[in-house]
Amino acid sequence: MKTVLHNSRAQTPVAARRPDRFAAVLLRPVYLTVGVVLVLAALVGSLAYQAPPHGTVQIGWLGDQLFLHTSAGLGGDAITQGAWYPDDLTPDSPTQRSRWSREHAVITLPNLGRGHDLALTLVVQGFPADLRDPPQRGVVAASDGTLQPIVTLKVGDTQLAEFRPTATWQSYTFVIPAALQTSPDLVLNLSTSATFQHTLRGDDLRPKGVRLATVAIAPHASPPPGLLPPAWRAVGLLMLVALLLYLVLLRVFGSYPLAFVAAILATGAGAAGLALARIWMGAVLEVALWGLLGLLLGAWAGPMLGWLHRLLQRYTHGHALHYGVAVAAGLWLALLSGAAVQRWASPTVGLWHAMFPDSLLIGIVLVGSVMLLIVSGRAGLPHTTERIAASMDHPRQARWWLLLLGGAWLAYVFAVILRLPYVGHADYADNAVVARNLIAGRGWVVDYVSQFYYIIPSTTRPQETWPLLQPVWIAPFFALFGAQAWAAKLPNLLFTLALLLLVYHIGARLWSPRVGLLAALITVTNHLFFTLVIYATSDLAFVVFSTAAIYLIYRAEAAHRTAAPARHVYRWLGAAGVLTGLMMLQKPSGALIAVGLGLWLASSRLHTLFQQHPHPTFAQARQAVRGLLVGGILWTTVALLVLSPYMARNMALFGAPVYSTEKYDAWVLGYRGDSGDAWHDIYRVFAPEVGGLGVPDRSWVLRWGFDYTYAKFRTQLLALRDYLMPAWVGPPGPPDAAWHSLFSRNEVRNIMSPAGAWLSLLAVIAAVRFRRRLLSLLLFAFGPYTIFLLTYWRTNEERYFLMVMPWLALLIAWLIWSLYTALAQLGAGRWQPLGLLVVLLTTGTMMQHSWGPIATKVQTEPALWQPDLLAYEWLRANTAPDAVIMTRNPWQLNWHSTRPAVMIPNTNDAELFWQLAQHYQSEYLVFETLQRVKGDGAELLAPLLRAGEAQVGDVIHGFTVVYASPTPDNRVLIYRFPEQLPAQFAEHKE
Repeated sequence: MKTVLHNSRAQTPVAARRPDRFAAVLLRPVYLTVGVVLVLAALVGSLAYQAPPHGTVQIGWLGDQLFLHTSAGLGGDAITQGAWYPDDLTPDSPTQRSRWSREHAVITLPNLGRGHDLALTLVVQGFPADLRDPPQRGVVAASDGTLQPIVTLKVGDTQLAEFRPTATWQSYTFVIPAALQTSPDLVLNLSTSATFQHTLRGDDLRPKGVRLATVAIAPHASPPPGLLPPAWRAVGLLMLVALLLYLVLLRVFGSYPLAFVAAILATGAGAAGLALARIWMGAVLEVALWGLLGLLLGAWAGPMLGWLHRLLQRYTHGHALHYGVAVAAGLWLALLSGAAVQRWASPTVGLWHAMFPDSLLIGIVLVGSVMLLIVSGRAGLPHTTERIAASMDHPRQARWWLLLLGGAWLAYVFAVILRLPYVGHADYADNAVVARNLIAGRGWVVDYVSQFYYIIPSTTRPQETWPLLQPVWIAPFFALFGAQAWAAKLPNLLFTLALLLLVYHIGARLWSPRVGLLAALITVTNHLFFTLVIYATSDLAFVVFSTAAIYLIYRAEAAHRTAAPARHVYRWLGAAGVLTGLMMLQKPSGALIAVGLGLWLASSRLHTLFQQHPHPTFAQARQAVRGLLVGGILWTTVALLVLSPYMARNMALFGAPVYSTEKYDAWVLGYRGDSGDAWHDIYRVFAPEVGGLGVPDRSWVLRWGFDYTYAKFRTQLLALRDYLMPAWVGPPGPPDAAWHSLFSRNEVRNIMSPAGAWLSLLAVIAAVRFRRRLLSLLLFAFGPYTIFLLTYWRTNEERYFLMVMPWLALLIAWLIWSLYTALAQLGAGRWQPLGLLVVLLTTGTMMQHSWGPIATKVQTEPALWQPDLLAYEWLRANTAPDAVIMTRNPWQLNWHSTRPAVMIPNTNDAELFWQLAQHYQSEYLVFETLQRVKGDGAELLAPLLRAGEAQVGDVIHGFTVVYASPTPDNRVLIYRFPEQLPAQFAEHKE
């Protein structure tokens, strides 16, 4: 007998059940609160627009770009767009800052609303009183007697008023009737009947109209009766902002009531802003939306990554995936093959064609491959491939591979070093000069003046710009072989060997020998590391020390997590302290990496504590903190002891533990762009004692202006992107999509090569899942350093990011060999040849990317140096040992000629130029070919610079030619200074 239980739900029709289910869904806390938040945001946003708009914008200060476009260019597009010039420091302005307009300028006040009569106030200054070469048309006499343009003010396309500004700041108020406000956005067009350029104070090529300091909006009369239409776009933005804020707070608080109350309060504050300061709140809403989107992604990153992990777990099984990997590998192989063939045909690899005869090299490769196929056959080829791959993964055999391939590369680099008779420019030559003086017993001194932040008594001074450790590495080789160019590079050759072994060891220890082998070869054969060897630079040792310090910190923390004896942990930390100290001694900016390492160490210890003890007792927490403090103090103390001689020297000489004239360069470089003229700004005369501009400091940010400061930051950010992110031309989506800016625009600038950039990106994504602790260490280590470069110094020079490359190479090698392993598991190993071919061709493609730059360094660059080297030899043979030479390149001139030198000042003031030359007793003036004089200095010295046909004995503006390169092009000219300042030189103006 069957018993049937009564089931009322089963007997209820589906259609009858749906309303209850739908209502239940809507009544869930998340949907209910979201609905309430959206409704309230719409309501309070609409009510806010019943109040009249208020607000003031101070033009030239932070935030004014929400209302106007800016451009420093002189092209017609900026005029069409109504762009303003960059902000200026304006002491006589009521707000201390302002902007110049062009003949047409636009101000847009977004989401202002409609329906109110408004009073618009502009604080404006017209043409200055000291106008030079005034325009002949479009100007009238103003009330103060100065010539001024007529300014036309339009609301949209409708003319509102005309006015004549004066040479002083004046306020002008205009009434904007509600009938003219046809859009929620108030668009103001300013047109001037004439523009000017120059004043008696100086030249300025910018065509300027009027200067604007303030824009203010206020109600003109009582609001009209009835409800006014809100700016629906602003209301929609307020709703989205409220929604995103609620979702972020829900994740942060983990409580519906708390998140709901906080979101409602914030929404009310936003509505109050629309009512009381609409001119700002209407513009800020869109910015807030993007900011909250970023916070939302950060807050919900954990759940989203978990969902992605579960998705991958669901779809990463089965033969279909394996063969999909095989197809993807085949496509990648075809792509790399095509790129390799195209690059091989390029004329930039002529060096390699010359070194290896095409017929012999290609013949050996092809014949060897065919013989391997014939001998092995279809059955034997996978086995042969497996043996080759296994030999690279066997510790002893992998070391033989490393010795063979790495040794061949180092032998080639050594041969190149012997061929190049120079040590490089600026700090490269400076390292060699200081090392030569160390051997001579003179200490860390140089015999040249390279900048003019202050005036020193003579050309001999303590080296105060660059780090002091690289000369110490060079000095022993000078003692053994003499002060020769090739001897100055031997330390970096040894550091390359150390880097090769270090990267191999890290890869073998953290992954496998073949990962270390591949990563080591990828790293040292990169053209950027090749450049570090052929010049006497300090960056290569910095990479070695920073890589070793990071690895030792990682090993110390790994030992702590595995409950190793405390002495083992302290041993690792002590060794890390030595390497950290050397890293900072090699380049003091390494202190930022040390800060990141310390932060990671502390966060890792806390993570380990809560992982082992979710609810730690006081004793457990005290023990963890004690271990962290003891280890941290040990590491820090050892590092500071290593660094202490450098700090003691600086305290004795300069009164500060860390000192460099680059602290002044930081407030000058990059603010006017990256052109040659802008770079020469650091060679201007700043010393106040000779009437200079004053020593730069952080207050110069206000002098440059917010636009130029932001432009510098953006330039550095884009350079960082181009170095690390792969190039992707035409990604999906609209051309102005935000994600397009994430990808590089120039694959040549990828430090790991174009293929390496894609592989490193994929490897970093994979490391989020499989190597999270190591990835977090790298982010902590390089994060503060990168922020320092972006905000204070600069990033747009590849060598500042070379310390990242060994780690990227390790991640790339791990990814490549993981792909090989996946292919080797298919079809009982039959796909192993494809896997090994992918490994070899991918590695070869990454290395091939460096062939062109290396060929340029070896084949083309020596010829460019030759005219300068001949001139330096002439100086050494034909001038007195104490003869002071004025030059654009005092570092390498002093290295090659041993003559004291002084920088050519970047000034167009002939008397100041002559004053500095006489102060340092300059006898000769040299114009080299590699680094030319630019900026105001080039303007002043133009007759001497452009004397392309000058011969020995010619007198040009009082300067006598004593040497001219015996070549038709790239001529070096050397002049003898006259006894007195020549009149024609003093009166010259380019």
